[in-house]
Amino acid sequence: MAEDNPLPIRTVTFHYLKSMLTTRAATYACKEVTPECPVEGTIYGYAPNYSTTVEFCVIFFICCLVQLAQMIRWRLWSFSISVILGALTEVIGRILLNQNPYSSIGFQMQICTLTLAPAFWSAAIYLTLKHKVTVLGSQYSLIRAKWYPYIFVTCDIISLVLQGAGGGISATAKTASKIDMGSDIMMAGIVWQVITLTVFGLGSAHFLLRIKGAPKEELTFEAQRVWKSQKFWSFFWGIAIAFATTYIRCVYRVVEMAGGWKNDIMQDEFSFTLFESAMCVAAVVALCIAHPGYLFKEMRRGLNEDGSVLDLKDLEHREKEFF
Repeated sequence: MAEDNPLPIRTVTFHYLKSMLTTRAATYACKEVTPECPVEGTIYGYAPNYSTTVEFCVIFFICCLVQLAQMIRWRLWSFSISVILGALTEVIGRILLNQNPYSSIGFQMQICTLTLAPAFWSAAIYLTLKHKVTVLGSQYSLIRAKWYPYIFVTCDIISLVLQGAGGGISATAKTASKIDMGSDIMMAGIVWQVITLTVFGLGSAHFLLRIKGAPKEELTFEAQRVWKSQKFWSFFWGIAIAFATTYIRCVYRVVEMAGGWKNDIMQDEFSFTLFESAMCVAAVVALCIAHPGYLFKEMRRGLNEDGSVLDLKDLEHREKEFF
């Protein structure tokens, strides 16, 4: 009696690829959601809520205007420009997300913009630690203050390259192996971003705990004044909220991508709205409210050769005398 042989692996693979490529071909033919092109056939499996998308776009745009005014007022160019670029990129991403759900180009652009946006305001967050270390005491930091933005912004760039490359490969792939390769590369970039944020958070906590435990007579007069300032702690908690919400958003992206494309979490609009949209809004709003221009004015100062802070007005006066 002949045994029933299981379907050969190659045959299974062939039929899977045939089905996937047929679906992809049908997807390219779809211009909008119709009975012949159901929304369930898209990668996200839903048509983004239009009113919600508009509301988030309005909030991000308002934050752009607020940061622009703060930049002109306080002249903290690096901080404000980073937040503005992040908020504008979020607006572009959400507009694209609400366009034709079947658009391959729209999907690729949306992946890139929503991936890129948090990296901009993360750079602003990294920059604040540099100035905290400079003012409160560089001797309590594991590394020199100026290296914080260099190290962590570079790590963010690596993450962006990986996520962008992976998303692009998956979106244009025509074979299962290419799709899996793109997903793996993108996942590596997201995990790397979470690791970067984790190391930054631990480094920040280590520095602040050392300051807290240090004898106050070891701190400079400027450091003691800042440490006791209510404005500084308002600034600190604002940055902490921005960091925490950005971190939650990045962890969500790891969970979202872990199941591959079209998984249940990726196709759940409520999860996306809560852990992506709401977290990003909270981060940008926190960076607008806790702006260092009026809560951490030391960030608007330079340094003398001996390490003491130098007010911006003094710098301008010296420049006039020099020229």
